[in-house]
Amino acid sequence: MPKAFYVLLAGEATSNLGDNLFDIAIMIYLYRLTSNSMIIGVISGIFNALVLLNILTGFIADKYVKTHVMQTVDLLEIVLLVIAAIAYAHNDITLVTIVGVAFISKFLGTFFSPAEDALIPQIIPTAYLNQANGLNQGLQMAVQIIGMLLGGALVATVSITYFVLINAATFLVSFICILIFSRLFDGEIVSETTRETQGNWYDGLRYIYQTPVLRNIVLLAMIVNFTLGPVLGLDVVWIKGTLHASSFMYSLAQVVFMVGVILGNVLVNLIHWQLKTKLLCSLSTIATAVVAMVSFRNLVVTLLSMTIIGAAGGFLNVSIFTLLQTRTPGHVLGRVNGAMLAGTNASLQLGMAIGGVISGATSVGTVFLIGAGVTLLSLLLIVRLDFAESEMPDKMV
Repeated sequence: MPKAFYVLLAGEATSNLGDNLFDIAIMIYLYRLTSNSMIIGVISGIFNALVLLNILTGFIADKYVKTHVMQTVDLLEIVLLVIAAIAYAHNDITLVTIVGVAFISKFLGTFFSPAEDALIPQIIPTAYLNQANGLNQGLQMAVQIIGMLLGGALVATVSITYFVLINAATFLVSFICILIFSRLFDGEIVSETTRETQGNWYDGLRYIYQTPVLRNIVLLAMIVNFTLGPVLGLDVVWIKGTLHASSFMYSLAQVVFMVGVILGNVLVNLIHWQLKTKLLCSLSTIATAVVAMVSFRNLVVTLLSMTIIGAAGGFLNVSIFTLLQTRTPGHVLGRVNGAMLAGTNASLQLGMAIGGVISGATSVGTVFLIGAGVTLLSLLLIVRLDFAESEMPDKMV
């Protein structure tokens, strides 16, 4: 793989570390200011809903040079966070200033991800896409673990002003890394759209719909995220309420899940199965792990199951992203990636919400088992899938 790719990863990992630190500080300060779970829940829901904008921001990634989009986002983030630091230093720490800065920062972030995801196939040979995607997702998950642990340790002693300045510094590092990356490629990264291929913002959705293999695989990813939503959203209830474990054990469950994802990102490059086999194995493994977790109701089994679920999910995600990148023309890849991100994240949040409602009428374990059952039923969809290259449409209509 090109050495410049590692420079790009270093920049993204650094800015993601700053984001994770900032996110923890934001939630802690929101709790200190409001002590209201409903307000915090509504704000979190609004933040998570921003991912739906990827359908639109993917169009920007296709229209302009992707590195230019990413650098612009980094510069705007730096300006925003420096202004926020000045305000916070003058004790302007209110619900409006905290939520406003976090909202704008997350809004700007929706322009970055589609551009980066569409950039990777431009610089990485097809044979190495699995390895590149696995390395990218694994590194970001590792950074998230570090950010959670470091943020939790610092929030008691460091003011929000310093969290904001640290985040601004990480975006500066990201900007410099993208600048170095661009110089190494010396103008090779260009916009893949022309006046004839530019199209409309919704062409990513249309391309997915017109391509049977992509349509089915995105639907499958949405089903999986929907069924995993309750497991990821109600795990605190399961661990603290059902298993009567400590808050530390809940944090440990989060960490082992992310460690599992990293493991899955590694395994996907070592196991050379056909895509259909990978999907069947991943989904059956997820369902089995959930059933084991509910059946044994044991903390050790739960931690092991969360690790396995994370590994199968990481294995599945890399496989799906690689399929998307290899089956999508460059001029529409940003919009396709954006539509994929929006759909899967929306289904995950919907699964969390519906799982929470159902758990009020039954038990959390029952909700988990329903999700496992739906996951197993989705195997029938995979069996019917055909991943032949002939399913690629010749043109957009």
